[in-house]
Amino acid sequence: LLSAPAGLEAQDTEWNRYTLDGLGGVFVRAEADGACESAGVTASSLLAGSALKLIDASVDVLTEEQMLENPALPELRITVECVMGLGDGTAGALAYGVSVRVQQSAQMIRDAQVTLPEAVTWYATEVGVASSTAAAAALQRAIDGKLEQFATAYVAANAPLVLPADLERL
Repeated sequence: LLSAPAGLEAQDTEWNRYTLDGLGGVFVRAEADGACESAGVTASSLLAGSALKLIDASVDVLTEEQMLENPALPELRITVECVMGLGDGTAGALAYGVSVRVQQSAQMIRDAQVTLPEAVTWYATEVGVASSTAAAAALQRAIDGKLEQFATAYVAANAPLVLPADLERL
């Protein structure tokens, strides 16, 4: 058993990308459960590596203080969850789930007095199974793929608008 990832539907539509427009960046939070950490993917390594990948992809990464000063409270939460196979043909296998989602403050349209401090406005997930020896690499590929998907959406939503008058000057 090597690896069998399955990408799930991402919430990456024109409307969802609109929720990233003008966000001002994201604070990155990473979570890994004990089984993932025993496979070699820790929350601290996930956080450090993810922040660097996002910065390299031109995504604005905020400190926690900057996030708390932003009215949207924008957070990119990366979660990895794993289950080790114990028997019945699953020994030596690791099932995993990777989730990358943007959470931000939102206000209800029908009642502007209702504000939600955390509403998921964009997400992408992947589940898979890998051998215990290939688990760390499989998890990293899944994480990198979801981060790339987010970075593409974020950069597209925040690309400067080019007007016809601007094109004439080029």
